[in-house]
Amino acid sequence: MSDESKLKLGDSFDIDGEIWVWAHIIPGLEVKLRSENAPDRHLIMSVEFLRHAGTAQRERAVSLRPDGDAWPTNVCDMEAHLLEAFTGRPMDPLASTPRAQYDPALTTQNARVDAKLLELKGTSLGRARSTFHLLWKTYQQDGAAGLNARMHRKGEQRLAISRADPRLVTIIDRFLDRQTDKATSSKKRCAVLVRRALETTYPGDPICEIKARTLQGYINERAAGRYSFDKATTRRNTDNSPKRQYHSGAAYQLGERCEIDSTDLDVLVWDETSEFRPKLTVLLDVASRVPLAWAIHADSPGGFDHALLLARAIIGRKAVPGSGAATLSGSAALPSALMKQVNPYLSDESLALPWIFPRSITIDGGADFRSRTFRDACRAYGIHRELAPSGTPTVKPHVERNFGTLSSDFAAWLAGFVGNSVAHRGARDNPTLTLDSLRLILDSWISNIYLNKPHQGLKSTSSPGRIFTPNQMYTELFSVGPGVPVPFGVEEYLALLPTERRMIGRAGIDLHNRRYDSPDLEDLRSRSLTGAEPGSARARKFPVSFDPYNANAVWVRHPETGLWIECWDVALREKTAPMVAEIDMKLLTRYPDAAIDDPDRRREWIDHVESRERGDKRKRTQHKREQQRLKVEAQRESGPSTTTPIPLRQWAKPVDISTIDWTSPDIHLAQAEELDP
Repeated sequence: MSDESKLKLGDSFDIDGEIWVWAHIIPGLEVKLRSENAPDRHLIMSVEFLRHAGTAQRERAVSLRPDGDAWPTNVCDMEAHLLEAFTGRPMDPLASTPRAQYDPALTTQNARVDAKLLELKGTSLGRARSTFHLLWKTYQQDGAAGLNARMHRKGEQRLAISRADPRLVTIIDRFLDRQTDKATSSKKRCAVLVRRALETTYPGDPICEIKARTLQGYINERAAGRYSFDKATTRRNTDNSPKRQYHSGAAYQLGERCEIDSTDLDVLVWDETSEFRPKLTVLLDVASRVPLAWAIHADSPGGFDHALLLARAIIGRKAVPGSGAATLSGSAALPSALMKQVNPYLSDESLALPWIFPRSITIDGGADFRSRTFRDACRAYGIHRELAPSGTPTVKPHVERNFGTLSSDFAAWLAGFVGNSVAHRGARDNPTLTLDSLRLILDSWISNIYLNKPHQGLKSTSSPGRIFTPNQMYTELFSVGPGVPVPFGVEEYLALLPTERRMIGRAGIDLHNRRYDSPDLEDLRSRSLTGAEPGSARARKFPVSFDPYNANAVWVRHPETGLWIECWDVALREKTAPMVAEIDMKLLTRYPDAAIDDPDRRREWIDHVESRERGDKRKRTQHKREQQRLKVEAQRESGPSTTTPIPLRQWAKPVDISTIDWTSPDIHLAQAEELDP
């Protein structure tokens, strides 16, 4: 910056018609001004105000830093020559005195410049006298940066569209804006339409004679960022984005912002009739990336399904039976003691999942999320629903990204994985899981793997270099967040479940082709609730509450005590008992010296069975070949077998049977069981 543009202590300047003198400054904080007319009058201004009061802009656009690690070599050499010619500074850094022809005490400036021009003549740094003086002036103003800009001139970079006629730009923008909701077309078609519009609007004008290549370049520049010639879905989503500066969508409190959405899970499951891709619904907390609740549906879920999902999110996890996930006492990351203080329905047997009360849920325009049932469920507990604009999945980016994680880290490792489209499906079908099995596996994966895996989006201002897991971020935010009481507990959750009236017989309860029973049903098997004759079908019908997405248990409320009786599927034990016995027998055969209940031996055997994949033909063929190879190697290790030649000559002549001594010990008569064992 030149000295003329600098302010110094003692300088005076005008502010609203009054002359003020710069008297004092505190660097980085404030300056003190004194009135020239009234010396006792002072004005204190902050440095923030001075940032708007003046400007420190350079007279020319000069790069203040080199493109690489240092300035070019010729710029550094020219700087040394200029300093030696005009100031006498030696070029050799080890020299203590300047050379005689450049000593300011012995020579004039013109003589030093003449000597320097003669020294540089014939080299790449040779310049005329006027140019040499111009380089020195440039160096005085902008230093080495000015020399670099002067010696390495670069053309001014600007958009080609800035040279275009404004009328042409207006017509191009008009056609590109119309492409938002239309099918994707080519750039060539757009150029033809723009040229026709020019000829129609400005006939005979020179603007109509624009070259095709130039016009295409203008269209490319104006189409940048609009996706006018890319996918139509991308173009529509981009057009829905706000026409303003983006604001952060991050949340810093548990439950402050939640997102809910449904998608097709990339796994085939089967039921009694067919194979299909189930629907997965996830309610996700933005601040901690913790799934509050999730559900897998055979068909498209409705408003009642989402209300039940919301009930799962805000009750004690012990009320949801049939999960193989870890218990709360086994989690080292979660604040178990504090969680049980806030939520009295939690216990050590509860699932190791963070509990978060959703205060705001972002939904899309689906009829299931806008249904009256889900709306009333949210309204009953003060949960705000935030409706996303139509056609903008980017408003719910966190739950959409969570679906990608579920596909790549969970579904891709399951039998029956098919990808997210038919183009990703394999040539042949793989073994598939049942819907109940998939639900149990997902519960275990979320509680044991996903919640304990570092997430790139979870960072804290207190530890900016650390990446948190969802459980760790929940612990971080839980300690500073307010405790929220649970809206309702286990009893209210069970009361919200759908019910069907069933008889309680001696064998239990028959519901949906399953049989449920409990020892606590003994005094209800022949009880009458309707006044009908005891023992009749009408008398023994009780309202049975069931979870549509968890068929492991049902609940019956005792008419006198009001307690809920949990009845489990009796087929679970019947189906698993033969499997357990088979595993024990095979373990005993494989490891005769080890205990059957040895977890290491059991895990090793299960890994061996799973690695064989007996349902796959290729693996089965490889297993047979491996067994045959081992058999051949065993025969080779035992040594070559000795062969005895057959005396063919003694068999050439037939033997008279009458001459055979059948009582001789050399003759062995084979029995029938020896021939056909």
